[in-house]
Amino acid sequence: MSEDIHKKAETLLAASRVEGVSDSEREWLSSHLETCAVCHARAEALERTLAAVRSFPAAPAPAVVEATRRRVRARALELREQQSRRRGLWMACVLSWLFGAVSAPPLWFAFKWLGQRFDLPAPLWVTALAVYWIVPAVAGAAALAWRGSRDSQAEEVEANTSR
Repeated sequence: MSEDIHKKAETLLAASRVEGVSDSEREWLSSHLETCAVCHARAEALERTLAAVRSFPAAPAPAVVEATRRRVRARALELREQQSRRRGLWMACVLSWLFGAVSAPPLWFAFKWLGQRFDLPAPLWVTALAVYWIVPAVAGAAALAWRGSRDSQAEEVEANTSR
């Protein structure tokens, strides 16, 4: 048999134990192992080796276990804090949207009235209304971005000092 076929079988044997192979590759490998004594012997040796490795107890050091537990707890607390912040942000977004929907008609009429009262062109008072709505959103987004960058810098400093 050609060397390429044996190489393919060897690669598929390793892949089937680590990441898995497709059904067609598994079928090809199975039929190849039935007809090729060399590859069949390699497959059996691989199975024996894996069984031997699995038979060794692999208990991590207690210090490693405790450090992992502390990190998992810290990460869980961090995720809870992030989730509560996100919940607050979502509530603020919903309330903001509702306030915007309720206040849009009165604001439109107020700006239109001011535009007519002071004889302003329609594009000017419409632009003023748009700026009135956009500036708070931009300011809020800037504040959130600033806070996020500040938080990420603090986390980076904390991570560097804990190493």
